[in-house]
Amino acid sequence: MLPTKLWTLFVPGLSCEPGVVIKTPSRLAVGRGVVLQRRALLHCGGRAWCDYGGGISLGDHVVVGPNCTLYGAGLITVGDFTHFGPGSMVMAQAGDADGANRQSTDPARFNHPVVIGKGVWVGAGAVILGNSVLGDNCVVGPNSVVSGEYEAGTTLIGNPARAVRRRSVEGSAE
Repeated sequence: MLPTKLWTLFVPGLSCEPGVVIKTPSRLAVGRGVVLQRRALLHCGGRAWCDYGGGISLGDHVVVGPNCTLYGAGLITVGDFTHFGPGSMVMAQAGDADGANRQSTDPARFNHPVVIGKGVWVGAGAVILGNSVLGDNCVVGPNSVVSGEYEAGTTLIGNPARAVRRRSVEGSAE
């Protein structure tokens, strides 16, 4: 759930590099020590085409790498100390490819939430799709495409992503 006051221009420790674009900043919640690197795009929903829903909530010390896209029409929640590699994407919205109005100026869309736990590492070029849940300390390999729910400590690689390893809370492989 997003806090009542979603956007404060002076967030303690926020580092925002040149070229960062935030659409509908009133629907963005930012923790302490967040880093938004160059040319990151955060689309926080809140528009008619997403039924005025969505939003993005970033925990403390989240790093959104250069050229990342967080498309939060369906709500994106990110835990503390999560890092997004260059060019990675989180897509909480998708078009209805089977919809009768596909070839129109207002095609049907699906807005689905994405929940990313604490300490997650998302590799360069990876894509996380709507209705995905990544538990704490998951690792997503570069260029992987993630859809679904994964337990804490899972390492995912490939397109479609598959679990290749699971670490315990202490960090050892299982």
